[in-house]
Amino acid sequence: MREYKRQYILREHETLEGVELASASAEMLRREFSYALTLRPSVRGGWELKAGSHIGRIELKDASIRIQPKLPADIVWEWLARAYDIRSLRFYQDRSGFTEKPGDLEWLVKLFIAECRDIVRRGLCRGYVSRTEKLGGVRGQLAVPETLRLWSKQEYRFGCTYDEHTERVPENGAIYAALYDMERRSYHDASIRREIKELMRLFVAGRESEEQRGRPRSARERLVEVERIPITRLNRHYADALSLLRLYWRAAGLSMHAGHVYCESFVLDMNELFERYIARLLSEELRPHGIKVRIQTRHWLGEGGRLVVIPDILLQDTIGREIVLDTKYTERARGYAEHPHVYQMLAYMTARRADTGILLYASGPECVDRIRNTGQTIYRWSLGLDVPLAVSEHEQHTKRIIARILRLFY
Repeated sequence: MREYKRQYILREHETLEGVELASASAEMLRREFSYALTLRPSVRGGWELKAGSHIGRIELKDASIRIQPKLPADIVWEWLARAYDIRSLRFYQDRSGFTEKPGDLEWLVKLFIAECRDIVRRGLCRGYVSRTEKLGGVRGQLAVPETLRLWSKQEYRFGCTYDEHTERVPENGAIYAALYDMERRSYHDASIRREIKELMRLFVAGRESEEQRGRPRSARERLVEVERIPITRLNRHYADALSLLRLYWRAAGLSMHAGHVYCESFVLDMNELFERYIARLLSEELRPHGIKVRIQTRHWLGEGGRLVVIPDILLQDTIGREIVLDTKYTERARGYAEHPHVYQMLAYMTARRADTGILLYASGPECVDRIRNTGQTIYRWSLGLDVPLAVSEHEQHTKRIIARILRLFY
């Protein structure tokens, strides 16, 4: 008999009262998801949930919690598509189910399955892997010390080192590892697991590549491995699948077992997504003008390597002029509440000896602050996401932001 689970739905930064949770579920929520939700006893009985800037689905043994974005789904899709370079998958948006449930896991898995099918159709990637074996005849380079050792034990074989052209390459290993993880999860669409199992049989060389690498790896280690795979002309048809894997391991890494019930969650940090989207947008739009975009670089405000600061984005032109830009996935506040953002930007500008800084907010009014006795200027700009416009109109607004940045340089 299927166990009943209560369903709770709220939006970013929304508070929900009267939530019923078992003590074990409340403890798990506090322990594993305190970065996404605040949990405290409600004056009306039960629990009070307050969402932050994360969206997604959190599965507990007795409850399912869905946090929906405050933005329209098509804008969130545009951010994801640009931030993770999966814009070629735009035509899958409706068929994947993203529009209905952007904070769910299934749409991402469906997109990945479609890309894996395309890889199989175009041919699995192959490469040369160095192998060392004991063989009956010489192949490749003879390992003399190993051969003499074998013969001294009357084992008349040859130690050989050779390159094998094989499908056991990192690309296929990364695909198989993700399929293996996805197959262990549960889905509303029963056909997903069947398709995953079929693909695992086709990517069996990836399993062998994984087995050679030894111990199981965490989601963080998987993410690092995927990011280290270079895209070349030989594996270019893997590019979209690997981009999806970066998103998958970043957002779906939290998975837990609760007794015999397997629980999976998909939680996406909208602050990080907003920053990645802006960084990728600026990089693409400003590169033709000779402006470099540097992301999350470390700088020192104090002497001797003390007081480290890490601005979101540094913009540099060909003669060394710099603008410091910091993204804020929030509405620009008025009054004293906004002062910490200004002081933070001043620290960044001081560390870089920059005269210009930009605080880019998701929404809210704009203004310019000229700092006394310094010649420094901080621009507080907004993407205007609080105004209900079509995606194309928001894109035009971002292009105006780009034009403003170019005017600051030239």
